[in-house]
Amino acid sequence: METINRALDLVKHIPTDLKVSADCISPNHLPELINILVNLQADEEVITAALLFHIVRTGHEITDEQRSLFSESILFILNEIFKVSQLEWMKDTQALINNGESLRRLLFAMIKDVRLVLILLADQVVLLRASVKFSQTERQKLAQLSQTLHAPLANRLGVWQVKWELEDFSFRFSQPDEYKRIAKLLAEKRIDREHFIEHSIQQLHDKLSEVHINADIVGRPKHIYSIYKKMQKKNLNFDGLYDIRAIRVLVNDLSQCYAVLGMVHALWKHIPREFDDYIAMPKGNNYQSLHTVVIGEGGKTMEVQIRTHDMHEHAELGVAAHWRYKDGTKQDAGYDNKVNWMRQLLASNDTDSSDLLAQFETETEEARIYVFTPNGDVVDLSVNSTVVDFAYHVHTEVGHRTRGAKINGKIVPLTTVLDTGDRVEILTAKVAKPSRDWLSEQSGYLNSAKAKAKVRHWFRENDFEQNVIVGKEALDKELRKFALESVDLKQFLTKYNLHDVDKLYARIATSDISVNQILRLAEQQIRPKEPEVFKLSKPVATPSSNNTNPFVVEGMAHVMTTQANCCNPVLGDTIGGFITRTRGVSVHQSNCENYIHMISEQPERIIGVTWSNDTAISFPVDIQITAYDRKSFIKDLSAVLANLKANIESLVAKPDANHGTNHLELTIRVCDFEHLNLVLSRISTIEYLISVKRIA
Repeated sequence: METINRALDLVKHIPTDLKVSADCISPNHLPELINILVNLQADEEVITAALLFHIVRTGHEITDEQRSLFSESILFILNEIFKVSQLEWMKDTQALINNGESLRRLLFAMIKDVRLVLILLADQVVLLRASVKFSQTERQKLAQLSQTLHAPLANRLGVWQVKWELEDFSFRFSQPDEYKRIAKLLAEKRIDREHFIEHSIQQLHDKLSEVHINADIVGRPKHIYSIYKKMQKKNLNFDGLYDIRAIRVLVNDLSQCYAVLGMVHALWKHIPREFDDYIAMPKGNNYQSLHTVVIGEGGKTMEVQIRTHDMHEHAELGVAAHWRYKDGTKQDAGYDNKVNWMRQLLASNDTDSSDLLAQFETETEEARIYVFTPNGDVVDLSVNSTVVDFAYHVHTEVGHRTRGAKINGKIVPLTTVLDTGDRVEILTAKVAKPSRDWLSEQSGYLNSAKAKAKVRHWFRENDFEQNVIVGKEALDKELRKFALESVDLKQFLTKYNLHDVDKLYARIATSDISVNQILRLAEQQIRPKEPEVFKLSKPVATPSSNNTNPFVVEGMAHVMTTQANCCNPVLGDTIGGFITRTRGVSVHQSNCENYIHMISEQPERIIGVTWSNDTAISFPVDIQITAYDRKSFIKDLSAVLANLKANIESLVAKPDANHGTNHLELTIRVCDFEHLNLVLSRISTIEYLISVKRIA
């Protein structure tokens, strides 16, 4: 307590007007922060560092003489958490996405002393609690950052006490209507649920007393975000969930866990498919517990969790529990598992920012699978991992040399997705040579961001000239498809910190830059979003929800508009209006030659036009398809378009008997540029297709 008292003495001397800052939005910020850390059973050094952190971020300096009163560990935590709090991404998720180096810096600091993350997480909880006073925009930014960084960190490090509050607040601010709906459903049946749980606890307590098992049995709180996630994952309504009613049983040792499980199944009928043994096979954050769902009185389902007191402590506190055992009186075997993933994440020095963030998201996913090597070792992977993902997880060289795989003794395709319990054997070649197909999003070979980064690195290091050729071919093909061949690629080099177009092609080939990214930039370059001449100076009238007009004319709610046939603008294109004599306002793409000619001749008839907010509106687009002539091609094409809700307005077929091909010209209706992109991509997969492109 001595160091805490020293820090408290310093806090007392902070001038009153400095106690509240942009980061500490209320006078209660510090007491709440310390209270959360105490509940996490944080040690003296962490609490002291938190007190000092409050001093420095309110603008008050700590002198060298005052710093000499504290240990190096405390000062390290203080310095690192202050640096992290000053980074731009601490206030904006987009900044985190754009600058993965900040995330790298945080992970490096956490590896040296993971305790600093306890202050980071506790501080975010205090901010979320107080953010009810913020504007909706600020709340949503805070919620998005918490969902992207803080809640996944709390989950991966096993700090459940903080995780649920971060998730519930984030859900409340990001999806307020859904949050209120579920909260109302919980409140409506709260009394009945509590009576049922109390009666069930008494039944189980009496049963365990008969065999002299001492257990703490309590009702388990069900958090709103976890209910929402389960409803989404299993496509269930609220009444269809098994674990709205839940109890937790805490016992003294491992053998009693399984003894209690037997008693629970003897007392109530259980649902076999809803049983999970996380003791035999812990989660990635080292969470251990038995989960079972039983059918109680009245046919009501109830989840029962069974674990030891030690398992419960680790589930609630995660890495925060580790320092209680540093004196050597008790071993914390799970601690290394909780921090090793960070070391692995930073192992590759050439990993770029986008790779690092993608890998972080993969590593902190809550849903995991557990598979076995031929030697019986357990490998923890994210859901939807393939056998190639497994190979790269085992070792980079194993991944590079992969040529085949066996699951449970049977040879399977490399795109096979793994399930928990699979025993996986990788068949390797002598020479390391990954396939470029593995990087394709549609191929299904890789789902792990870490594995994709390793494949990209191999191609960057080994095949630059071939990468240029492959990248150029892939990009040119897509630019032709979308009638964007006139794009100037040199204008995009600065965005990606490149100096010549060849390097851009090479990064496209290795999937460091996606073709779709370039397509969007090309669309914006050729059809700019907001050309200066067409900026609106007046408020735009908002159409009613039943409006079928895709356009909103500047300052007017009800004006006849006509879509120009010469350029057929699509949502996402920049548009302008021209007042006609008989057809109201004619709407063109802003770079349409006819439009440019008309406004140069009669500029007084220009009027600003924007797209309507009505998402049900669609737009005609002309496309051209060439395919080998076969009877079922148009049938397959119609099925694809119907599935994507791209209605056909006209279709003209021109067979070429000499070459055995058929040329189709279609007018289809799409919602926006992204919809068009999806439509053309799906058409490209139809058998016997030669080419498909938009007609400019």
